[in-house]
Amino acid sequence: MTEKIIWVAGIFLLSGVFWYCIFYQKEKRLLNRLQQMLDCAIDGELERTEISEEKYSTLENSMKQYLDSNFLARKNQQEQKEVIQKLISDIAHQTLTPISNLKIYGEILSESNHENQEEIDTILEQTEKLDFLIQSLVKLSRMESGIIAVHPEKVGIRQLLEDIRQQFAAKAREKNITLSVCDTDLYVICDLKWTAEALGNIVDNAIKYTLGGGTVQMKVEKYSSFVKVDVIDDGIGIKKEEIPKIFGRFYRSLSVADQPGVGVGLFLAREIIQAQKGYVKVKSEIGKGSTFSVFLPV
Repeated sequence: MTEKIIWVAGIFLLSGVFWYCIFYQKEKRLLNRLQQMLDCAIDGELERTEISEEKYSTLENSMKQYLDSNFLARKNQQEQKEVIQKLISDIAHQTLTPISNLKIYGEILSESNHENQEEIDTILEQTEKLDFLIQSLVKLSRMESGIIAVHPEKVGIRQLLEDIRQQFAAKAREKNITLSVCDTDLYVICDLKWTAEALGNIVDNAIKYTLGGGTVQMKVEKYSSFVKVDVIDDGIGIKKEEIPKIFGRFYRSLSVADQPGVGVGLFLAREIIQAQKGYVKVKSEIGKGSTFSVFLPV
């Protein structure tokens, strides 16, 4: 009797192990197929094959449908993005000649007609604003589409800051603002042209929102993995609640609505720095100025 019980128990045990192995292997194959689908989706190589209930489990079917719909959504989004970028590029190309003509004839009127000087100055100012907006949109479009990519290399900070100082020296003099650059022998890994564009946008803002007689300084400090470039001004400052918003595309504070600008410069600056594995931080206090810290990798 005891032997019979042991024999029956053995059969049940072996049967349990047998069915466990079957279900385990089936589950393992299912998980492997799901993982393969996810890997293909991540790599953008998901094959859109016909799904059959006899071939796939319900879970695998659901996963496949989800990944297919996500794939289509990304594809449609990319196509729409390319259409918008092409449209912006076409607009920029078509407006190049009219804007140039507006500038030329505006300057001719300014030299020959002194009775309506205020109106002529307004036309020239708005033309410059339109030109800046279109050029900024073109730069953003090209960066986001990868047409213009950053090519980081070893660059001397002193050369970078001196180029920016020369670019904005005249604008600083017009407002009687002292624009200073620290002396340094440090190097960073960055794209000189695009980084100068990013820092130039920040310096341009600093000069714009600093009152006459103020100062704008560019200082450098070395960390273990980064070099920090500070753009420090003693201008009007930024409200604490607005600091997270200032890097938004086309964002402009109501407090500076009377100043020229379209709200693209800081957005472009952050995109350029982040594309080079750097980042930007801001400290500011109303009435006491702002410090924009740009961290570039070494």
